[in-house]
Order: sequence, then structure tokens, then C-alpha cells
Amino acid sequence: MKQLFLTLVVLTFGGCASLHSPYDLSEWCHRVGSSRPGSIGPDASDPVRCERELEEDLADGTPRILYVPQDVVMVPVQAARFLWAFLGRTDPPF
Repeated sequence: MKQLFLTLVVLTFGGCASLHSPYDLSEWCHRVGSSRPGSIGPDASDPVRCERELEEDLADGTPRILYVPQDVVMVPVQAARFLWAFLGRTDPPF
């Protein structure tokens, strides 16, 4: 049962960022924090950072599917941010 749950979390969160548009990722950044490995910390949901990442994503011509490995690496961080926001009802500090 634990392996099934872990597999579902990885599949859900891992491919999630790659399948969304840059505008969805920007909204996600404002709510939960950035989905990029370089933005772990208290400024992960900083509005200036989120807008800069949106501009970078719009200018980037690389297919989003190539970012799946990056998204899989960020699964634990995104899951922890989600649980922190869901259970604690506050913005995550990381």
C-alpha cells in the first residue's frame, strides 16, 4: 500500500509541472512555491521570482516534456510544501 501511494505521488507531482503551461506554473509559484530546484528556501514564492520565472518560461522554446527529470527531483519538496500548506494552513517557509 505504501509503494502504491509513493508511486501515485511521484507520477502525479513528477509530471505535473511539465504538463502545465507557463501561466499555470506562475500561479503555482505564487501559491505554493517555484517548481525549480534552484528556488528552495523562504523566497520560493516571492512574487518577483515568480514573474521572472514566467518571463523565462515564455521565452524558452524547449518542449516542457524534457523537464520531467527536474520535476521528479522536486517531488519531495513540492509534496512537503503541499502538506505544509494543507495541514498548517500557512505558507511554507521553504
